[in-house]
Amino acid sequence: MTINRMREEDLSQVAVLEQQLFSEPWSEQGFRDTLDMDGVIFLVARDGENCMGYCGIYLAADEGEITNVAVHPHYRRKGVARCLLQQLLQQAKERGATHIFLEVRSSNEGARTLYEKLGFAVCGVRKNFYQKPTEDACVMVLDQ
Repeated sequence: MTINRMREEDLSQVAVLEQQLFSEPWSEQGFRDTLDMDGVIFLVARDGENCMGYCGIYLAADEGEITNVAVHPHYRRKGVARCLLQQLLQQAKERGATHIFLEVRSSNEGARTLYEKLGFAVCGVRKNFYQKPTEDACVMVLDQ
């Protein structure tokens, strides 16, 4: 597995995976728009030329907000998300981010457990944050 910054060549695979995994997916153009933004980091994990997963964060001042974490079903429970997030958090820290936030579906116990293992703690709830289906989001924070 290799992990690198998202590139133009990754966008078609990332967009397909996004469509498969999320009820309100980003478009390929949405990802393309982030590639050259200063305060944005998107990473892609690859197995050869195959996209295993990706994650991204928006940075401002000393804070970051993780926006997307996705792993292809074939590669789940193999440490891909953990590796992606560890690298993302390290890069965010190197850019001065000391408080990292994210939202996760309340029912997504696997993701919540992973985030807790990485040091995140629940700091709030956003009622009816997600649609299709409607569900609350747990807001989590990591102080690094």
